[in-house]
Amino acid sequence: MEIIIRKTGVPVINGDPGASDVTSTYRVTEDGREFQITFRSQRYGMSLGIAGEPGVLYTDSDSHTVHRRVLAVGRGCGIGVESDELVEGLSPWSIRAVILAHRREETGEIRLTSPGIDGNPERPAVFVDGRITDLHQHL
Repeated sequence: MEIIIRKTGVPVINGDPGASDVTSTYRVTEDGREFQITFRSQRYGMSLGIAGEPGVLYTDSDSHTVHRRVLAVGRGCGIGVESDELVEGLSPWSIRAVILAHRREETGEIRLTSPGIDGNPERPAVFVDGRITDLHQHL
C-alpha cells in the first residue's frame, strides 16, 4: 500500500468572509487511484467529502472501509439517509492522513507505506516531507 496526500489550492471561505466555515482540498493518491478530498471545518465541527459530490465521508471500523453518506430531509421534516455507498479504493488510512495534514496545517507531502518500519502491515510508516512520524501521536 502507498498513499500520498498533498494539499491543493488555497482554503475557500464558505459564506460570510468573517465566518469560520472554511473548506480545504487535498489530493489523495492511493495505490494509483486519485481522489480530491474536501475538509470542511466550522465553528461546530468538521466533515470530509469528495470534491463535487454530495454527502460526507465516514469510516466503518468493522469492515475497514470508507463510505459516502448523503442525507436528505424527509416528508415529516426528519432526516433520512438518501444513499450510503462504499468508496472503492479509498482506505481509512487515507482519511486519517488527511486529518493529520489538516491539523498540522501541512503544505508538503504526507506519504504512508505498508508494511511499516516494524514490518507490521496493520501500521503503515508515515512520512511528512520525507521525515518519519507517528500518525497515532497526532490523531
